Amino acid sequence: MNTPDFQNIVNYQYDGTFPGFLSAVFGVWDRGRFPARIIPPEASPGLFEETIEVETVDDRADRVWKGIQKAGGKRLGQRFMHVFLSREPGVEDLMLFILKQLFDANKNVANDLSVEEVLRFTQLERKVLKEVHRLYMFLRFEQTADGTWFAPVSPRYDVLPMTLNHFKSRFADQPWLIYDTERKYGYYYDKDNIEEVSIDNPSFDNDTGELSPETQSNDEKEWQEMWRSYFKHIAIKERTNPRLQRQFMPKRFWKHLTEKRKTGE
Repeated sequence: MNTPDFQNIVNYQYDGTFPGFLSAVFGVWDRGRFPARIIPPEASPGLFEETIEVETVDDRADRVWKGIQKAGGKRLGQRFMHVFLSREPGVEDLMLFILKQLFDANKNVANDLSVEEVLRFTQLERKVLKEVHRLYMFLRFEQTADGTWFAPVSPRYDVLPMTLNHFKSRFADQPWLIYDTERKYGYYYDKDNIEEVSIDNPSFDNDTGELSPETQSNDEKEWQEMWRSYFKHIAIKERTNPRLQRQFMPKRFWKHLTEKRKTGE
């Protein structure tokens, strides 16, 4: 990736949300000051760099969002959303580079893999989409005492928002809460609406997400023991291949799996 010239650069610091990023994009072109960077709230600009704190304004974000789709198509807009959720350091610079080509040069370079920034942009999107599919495969629910189905996750990327339509469609008749234990937020579905939630005093293990015994339903512990017993008995010890297991199921998911929590595997 080409390193921008930080001399006389203007930093646009946004609130960390996607609408905030789009509002910062609006600010960059509205002020017309280049070179520019868009930086997340946790970034620390250089001592002598000018920094503008950007307010998130929905109308401005919407104008940029529609502008991206008009100039590059709906698929490009989706790709920006996916790459943004990677939360990788410097991801804003990648997106700003592509947007500058799109808006200033009327050129959609997002498919030109010969461009270093575009290659990294594409690689990030692929990793994010792969993580989404892993959540579909490896997410596990536990039933709580009030009948809600709870699933802890800790994905590498901030992909939880991308999974909501899938789980709402699949479990439309059940209340559920999917919670990102790494980023400390989740989504609760009450069989009608989905709401973002944050839990200050969780009744589950902060690392594994396992529910405390008093919050589990009466049958949950028995079901978990049955599942672990089934998992143990179908396994062929002589054919155990931990390396292959990690290849298909990364170890970071194991702590949330019922069959892995108590077996010591």
